[in-house]
Amino acid sequence: MIHGTSGRTFFLDAANQNLAAIPPGILELRELEEVHLENNDIEEIPQEIQYLENIKVLYLNNNRLSKLCPQLGKLRRLEGLDLSDNPILPSWIPVLSSIRSLRQLRLYRTQVRAIPTDICKHLHHLELLGLSGNRLKSLPKEIVNQTKLRELYLKQNQFEVFPPELCVLHNLVIIDLDENRLTALPEEIGRLTQLQKFYVARNSLQGLPESLCQCDKLSVLDLSYNRLHSLPRTLGSLSEMTEVALSGNPLEKVPRLVCKWTALQLLYLCNADLRSLRRSFRRLVNLRFLDLSQNQMQGFPMQICSLRNLEILALDDNKIGKVLIPFRLALGALTPGPPCPKLVRFCV
Repeated sequence: MIHGTSGRTFFLDAANQNLAAIPPGILELRELEEVHLENNDIEEIPQEIQYLENIKVLYLNNNRLSKLCPQLGKLRRLEGLDLSDNPILPSWIPVLSSIRSLRQLRLYRTQVRAIPTDICKHLHHLELLGLSGNRLKSLPKEIVNQTKLRELYLKQNQFEVFPPELCVLHNLVIIDLDENRLTALPEEIGRLTQLQKFYVARNSLQGLPESLCQCDKLSVLDLSYNRLHSLPRTLGSLSEMTEVALSGNPLEKVPRLVCKWTALQLLYLCNADLRSLRRSFRRLVNLRFLDLSQNQMQGFPMQICSLRNLEILALDDNKIGKVLIPFRLALGALTPGPPCPKLVRFCV
């Protein structure tokens, strides 16, 4: 796919074409700003890449790259580079470190065991750094130089300790540490006052620091499949919360503070050993999606009938033998107006 105006080409999509090399014709399109070459069989980047002086975004993920030519480092306008699913080699590091204009660098599943310190020392404009699916156990102390970093993706690595260096990166908005080996979070996490989305699902957390309440812009929190029995009461002050996942934790009861998050729209409580809902659950009037599947409920939780904006409800794999009161009838009897106008899916 090619996009441009007046004979000038700015966007080119050559992904999924079984290319063994970058076609010379592409390298002659000097006005190119965004090029997609992902999912091919490209083995090396030719020196002629330097002539794409206007390129800003380059996707080379999922190829067979064994070489990064030094000329790649001459692309002074390059802001976004994706080299995921290619094995990072030592010879690449000087090239990557010389692309000083980079704002987004994606290195997913590149067999990296340690982040090269040269990248942290020289790429001072990074706003997004993607390192999921590697073998990282820690971050270099030089990561503190990434003061503009807003998004950090470290999913599916081998972190046993939350990287303390992150707590000084005050501009972080998104942290993804899903599927690591964390057992605790530091109190210093409260310093990340710009944090909006925090993913720590499928770790081994047994508790959360009370200081997390200082991240008062937090709107998405994924704590699924940890070892949490409760949440600190201080988190009830997080008024911006719109999406929370607590599935797979041995909660037994819905944490009381969850019912204070009245802005919630999506709530995941699957497989949490729940037997009932709190009366205050009816305060969550903005919920659109509610997953209560795989719990221990023996009767239909009537608090749900107050959730006027609910669109999807999952109650399957509980111990509810039969919903004695039809859901629409119950909702209509307990709340004014037409029964359940928005519910589009109901699994029981």
